[in-house]
Amino acid sequence: MPDIFVSNHPVSSGKIKDNNKKIVDPQLVKKDTFIRQALSAFLAFPEGIRFTTQEPGENIVLLLRKHWVTNIGWIIVSLFLIIVPVILYPGLFIAGIFPMNTPLVFSTFLVFSWYLMTFSYILVNFLLWYFTVSIVTNERIIDVDFVNLLHKQFAETRISRVEDVTSKTGGFIKSFFDYGDVYLQTAATNAVFHFLAVPRPDEVVKIVNQLMGKTESHKGE
Repeated sequence: MPDIFVSNHPVSSGKIKDNNKKIVDPQLVKKDTFIRQALSAFLAFPEGIRFTTQEPGENIVLLLRKHWVTNIGWIIVSLFLIIVPVILYPGLFIAGIFPMNTPLVFSTFLVFSWYLMTFSYILVNFLLWYFTVSIVTNERIIDVDFVNLLHKQFAETRISRVEDVTSKTGGFIKSFFDYGDVYLQTAATNAVFHFLAVPRPDEVVKIVNQLMGKTESHKGE
């Protein structure tokens, strides 16, 4: 899984040019995105990040993950799993399910096993979020989706093959936290790349359109 990011060699920040001399203007992106943030869901011109299939002269313009708010569900479940033994364990003795003379080793084993499974649940969900990324370079669109820890789906296309880019947001939560879906239609039949629940979808559309040589963004309904 970690083979997505394989080098700490810096990539120059600032204006990025592709082979056709198209320019991405960093002013489209808020200044704080230039600061290296290990857990950020929106990284523009990140330094020190490379991926295994990166070509010579190819630079990462955007590295996107799902917005952090999409993790709230499993985080709440994790907090519940953490406090369950604190509440449930004494109740098992009071209810007589566990006799008061239950060996300490047995009780400790049960608690340890519970928290081990809880930690595994937290780690798996975090890794799936962290390594499921969408990458926009000055030459390609790359989408890496981890179905589970052992299975990933990798798709890529050239910027020159992208025909249309749209963004879609809906609902109070998405509007409030400014995240949504970005769809990229390519020249191939029914080939659509999906950047799901990414932050600042309108800015993503603007940047991809600039790489395509367009000046106007196209926002979906």
